[in-house]
Amino acid sequence: MGMLTTEDQYVEAIERITSEIKEKPDNPELFLLRSQNLLKLEKFKEASSDANRAVELGAGAEAHLVQGKALFNLGRFVEALDAFTKGKAKGGANLGKLDQFGQWTSWCEDRIKKLGLSEAKDPTNKTSMEEKKEEASAATAAVSASNQMPVPKIKHDWYQTEAFVIVTVLVKNLKQEDVKVDFTEKTVSVSAPLPSGSEYSLELDLCHPINPAQSSFRVVPSKIEIKMKKVDGIRWSALEGDGAPPSVKASIPGASEAAKVPSYPTSAPKKHDWDKLEAEVKKEEEEEKLEGDAALNKLFQKIYGQGSEETRRAMNKSFMESGGTVLSTNWKEVGGQKVEVKPPDGMEFKKWNQ
Repeated sequence: MGMLTTEDQYVEAIERITSEIKEKPDNPELFLLRSQNLLKLEKFKEASSDANRAVELGAGAEAHLVQGKALFNLGRFVEALDAFTKGKAKGGANLGKLDQFGQWTSWCEDRIKKLGLSEAKDPTNKTSMEEKKEEASAATAAVSASNQMPVPKIKHDWYQTEAFVIVTVLVKNLKQEDVKVDFTEKTVSVSAPLPSGSEYSLELDLCHPINPAQSSFRVVPSKIEIKMKKVDGIRWSALEGDGAPPSVKASIPGASEAAKVPSYPTSAPKKHDWDKLEAEVKKEEEEEKLEGDAALNKLFQKIYGQGSEETRRAMNKSFMESGGTVLSTNWKEVGGQKVEVKPPDGMEFKKWNQ
């Protein structure tokens, strides 16, 4: 069985939560959890209904935050602003990671101003308890009816260096001033108006903390690039999640020397153990069967390489003094006298100028 994608995991979570809601229909945390997963899958209408139901059942500021984000992505900026305002008031000074209300409120006000909308509540918005319950029930039915959730149209990917995590959002032809990115220690929120007139939003609950003050983003014609500064010098195993134990770069005290062999950058699909490959090449060279002069030269090289200091001295002296006609490994025989030239049988030795 293949590994589940992030979207598959969200779908599975929604299915599991939906089953629990049937048993506990008045549990606000279940509706909040399902709304968060629906938001990740860009099912904004259903996410808004679930968050609204969670608020009715007594959920805290986080439910307002999810509700506001869903409404924002539906283009209902006035209602989104109302949700963010109520959430900030409910959270008070103890918002922690939810300290995103200020940024989202600013984005809502900016959209409302640009579109010339009134900040009065939309009269078409249903507010009665029964209507809201019907919406929540409809969302539950819609989720239960289909296991297939639509894939977001705009893809994003990520990679990392020792100090930064970089997220790229593959959306084209945006302007820097139109893209809004908000960083907190464990979240990143991205908002941008698309050329089609719809609103793009990306919410990331990061696997590990970042330094918001040293994080940034830039917009180029082909993408949005978000650069987040790591707080800890660790390798992230995932972009989002609960911070599963990462693989640490630092070497472990007492680790074997073999474990400390550096891994060199490569574009190959798999890593190679270069020490192992070198050993295999040497073994092949040793087992290679040579003939004639090649075999003789290899033998001499082996004797010279594995011999003692006296053996190498004897080989050098005998070879040089004999004009290459004698090669001795016995220093006692050649060390105290000049080695005479001994040409092969049938041949005569002559100096170059003779």
